[in-house]
Amino acid sequence: MTIQPKTRSGFTLIELLVVIAIIAILIGLLLPAVQKVREAAARTQSKNNLKQMSLALHNLHDTYGKLPPGGANSFPSASGSINWNWAPPPGSYGNVFYHLLPFIEQDNVYKNTWARSAYSPQAAIKTYIAPGDPTAPANGMAPGSWSGNVNGAVSYSPNTYVFDYPTTGTSSIAGGYARIPATFQDGTSNTIVFAERFHNCQGYYHSWSDDSTTTDYIWTPTINPAYWASGQIFDSSGPSQCSYWKYNAFSLAGLNVGLGDGSVRTVNSGISWATWYYALNPQDGQVLGSDW
Repeated sequence: MTIQPKTRSGFTLIELLVVIAIIAILIGLLLPAVQKVREAAARTQSKNNLKQMSLALHNLHDTYGKLPPGGANSFPSASGSINWNWAPPPGSYGNVFYHLLPFIEQDNVYKNTWARSAYSPQAAIKTYIAPGDPTAPANGMAPGSWSGNVNGAVSYSPNTYVFDYPTTGTSSIAGGYARIPATFQDGTSNTIVFAERFHNCQGYYHSWSDDSTTTDYIWTPTINPAYWASGQIFDSSGPSQCSYWKYNAFSLAGLNVGLGDGSVRTVNSGISWATWYYALNPQDGQVLGSDW
């Protein structure tokens, strides 16, 4: 009679621990790679948003013959005073993001929304939200600057040197000021029109519908580079220590900016103040430095 050897039907405890250790090591190796892929995809989507907004400016300009003011003000009226326009929407009073809506395939939102955020329901606009912005709400909506209202979030900010007076950037001009190419004397390819910015910085929520006429106001989506001139190099410190008066980079790779010709580039944090200023001011007459 032949005796059959006993067969083993499972792993020993040591073998099981070895397998678990190998899996844990593989996961540890894969996670950074997956994270890098996700960050790269987020940067790409943000660049696409900036490109879409920058190109839409040209379509808007073709329609009105000028660009809207940076902060909320009357447009396209040529009047020197603010037109509050309480008539049914769309209204003439609003910042550049509001007037850009019909040209980024958001005509229905534009036609059914007053620019004044406190008196009209708002909508989340995908193009205005950067997936890499860690402060952006999941539903695209957040508290506004007016008590009790809810606004559409925005992860970008226009450059008031372009949309308002290029020498100071401090005034939101009624009727609109900028012309393509007349006020882009340094060339549209050398001028920043939009850049990334945290939606929520130090508890100040920026929305595409904010109606502030003061371009350095803490809740406005518009940034005034001249107001904080000596320190306006963009912020790379992260959402917990960000500066609400600056553009904010979402990644250590740099700040994504949209240029007046519709192109997009990533600006490194090592850029000099002079080159940064030249890229913001469309009429300084200076050549961008080699660090651009």
